[in-house]
Amino acid sequence: MGARPPLLAAAEPLQPAPGFFGNIAIRFRLWRNRQIASSRFRALVASLPLLRRVANGKANELFRLTTGFVHTQILSACVRAGLFGALDARALSTADLAARCGMPVESMRRLLSLALRLDLLVRAGPDTWMLSDTGTVLAVDRGLREMIRHHDMLYRDLADAEAFFGGKTGETELRRYWAYVRGGNPTEIANEEAAPYSALMRESQAMLADCILASHDFGRYRSVLDIGGGEGAFLGALGEQYPEPRLALFDLPAVVELAARHLRDRGLSESSTLWSGDFTADPIPADNDCVTLIRILCDHDDDRVLKLLSNLHRHLRPGTDLVVAEAMAGDSEGANLAAIYFDTYFAAMGSGRCRTASEIEGLLSRSGFLQARIITTTNPLLAGMIVATR
Repeated sequence: MGARPPLLAAAEPLQPAPGFFGNIAIRFRLWRNRQIASSRFRALVASLPLLRRVANGKANELFRLTTGFVHTQILSACVRAGLFGALDARALSTADLAARCGMPVESMRRLLSLALRLDLLVRAGPDTWMLSDTGTVLAVDRGLREMIRHHDMLYRDLADAEAFFGGKTGETELRRYWAYVRGGNPTEIANEEAAPYSALMRESQAMLADCILASHDFGRYRSVLDIGGGEGAFLGALGEQYPEPRLALFDLPAVVELAARHLRDRGLSESSTLWSGDFTADPIPADNDCVTLIRILCDHDDDRVLKLLSNLHRHLRPGTDLVVAEAMAGDSEGANLAAIYFDTYFAAMGSGRCRTASEIEGLLSRSGFLQARIITTTNPLLAGMIVATR
């Protein structure tokens, strides 16, 4: 992949001079930082009950940051051991779980104790365990478990953190995995290259599809075309909830072959039309009054996004709705968490970034789309949504 710039270098806009009040805020922050750095000040805080509570909360937050990788590895071990499936809709003893998961009893007891502290499990009795709310979601959501397994690849790419964030890494494992970001002609990607990432995208889209379908009324459209629709996971969910619209999918030739099988298995072949090509250059079917980009723009850098949007604008009919749905950066807790994760992931992938809604609106406007409006989704951590008009 060659050397890449530091992670956020391309995403951070040039900031204006802070001004009078900005300078006051900077001076105050620097003064505050000097106090926090002072051992005498920290001793004073520790002696005052109210301030000690605040300081302990900050210490806990810092400890979570320094131990976060341990948390992810505990979660990964639980998934790979099949712990959540074993406890789905039942309570089991440590010995039962050890036998089901193929682990020594003492090793299982240690893992269960750690999972309890991460609120993945609850105690059902002496040495007996059940799933917590979080554990129940993990038990029923196969896509989430597959993403946790997939993260092993990301962690290997992050192993040398100084080199990675300093832009000194070479070819990454994630870039090899996501075949369409490697350059060349994307329509020439072979089936064996497309199948692994297409399956992961299909498995991981269930919660995202639920969020999008609960946030926008697709029943008002005559036909919906999903651009970069993969194996048809979103279209399949849409078709089951809204039987009226005709369904269409556009993706690379190797992926469309997989989509045909998936939509057939869901009984949607008769109501679906599949198209293949490069969505930045090839003609886009125009006979649809809604076109969706589900988790597509974030995968690509701005120049390729503009090519995609310009190609859509060139071929779509005036009045067509364009729905963009993906994780978006912002100031809320969910949007902030999404930006931290996805900006790191896309840096390892070698393409794309997590944009704010206003940045996406700007790209839509530059490409000729009108009346872009932000839709509040049911889960901003999973996705933000913008609807614009051709």
